[in-house]
Amino acid sequence: MTVLCVSVTGSSMTWRFIILNLLLTVPALAQDSSMSAHESPRMAVGVTTGTMEFSDQRVQQGVTGVVRYHILRAVSVAASPTVARVAFPSSLGGGSVSGLTDLPVELAVDHAFDLSWTPTVGLSLGASLPVGDEQVGFGTGGLGANVGVGLGLSPIEPLSLHLGVGKSLNDYSLSSALGASSSAWGDVETSYQLLDRVEATAGIDGDIASHDSIGPSRLVALSLAVNAFGPYTVTVSGGHGLSGAAARWTLVVGFGSDFEGIKALGSSSPIQRFMRSLGGGSNSGRGSVNSGHGRGP
Repeated sequence: MTVLCVSVTGSSMTWRFIILNLLLTVPALAQDSSMSAHESPRMAVGVTTGTMEFSDQRVQQGVTGVVRYHILRAVSVAASPTVARVAFPSSLGGGSVSGLTDLPVELAVDHAFDLSWTPTVGLSLGASLPVGDEQVGFGTGGLGANVGVGLGLSPIEPLSLHLGVGKSLNDYSLSSALGASSSAWGDVETSYQLLDRVEATAGIDGDIASHDSIGPSRLVALSLAVNAFGPYTVTVSGGHGLSGAAARWTLVVGFGSDFEGIKALGSSSPIQRFMRSLGGGSNSGRGSVNSGHGRGP
């Protein structure tokens, strides 16, 4: 069994304990729950870690794990617990806060059609469970809900395109490198298979419109995915905020079997995984982590 040890500057032993348990126990479950030698395993796991810096010099770090169970080949449920840490500059009072964020869960359905360009449609229903500390900005204090739809196309064998839109169904926000907003959001991605085990993805994500006085939050991101062995893939993603409250710079590294479907819709998409990583919560109070939308396909 291979174990990846992930450490983030300023993290506590609790962080390492959570990640170690994810990587030790869940792969064993995945192996026991596999469909067959010719089908994807029912259970998939992943972990991401990284850092992002905002225009006000706040620095946020986080570790996010994901456990995804495929009820059917095209239907899955997933949970993504996150431990986050935010360090404040002296201009904002200094110090730091850390802890669990609200827990996002997701029901995703996708279907590929045997037609030209291989169109794939996806639907995602998400919820945010209020387990984060609302006092320090890692929780919203209430149950959230969101919906998203996506369309994927592959005009030629190595190239795939993706378009997604979504909307929060009530007043809440989830982990993202974007700023908090109740607006509808959209994303456009393109992926290209550079080598047999290497794929690159570029995307733009953000508010379609915003009532925020500083304007809609939008970000451009790049992701490189390398199949390490079996279903396990390593991803390296970077992003730059273009407008609004989006994080100015973000860097995230991921590892797991939930990245195997590199062209997948929903939260297994490299850019969407990048957008959801590092933790989030409400955008009120000193502990605000400047979180963004709950994300679907």
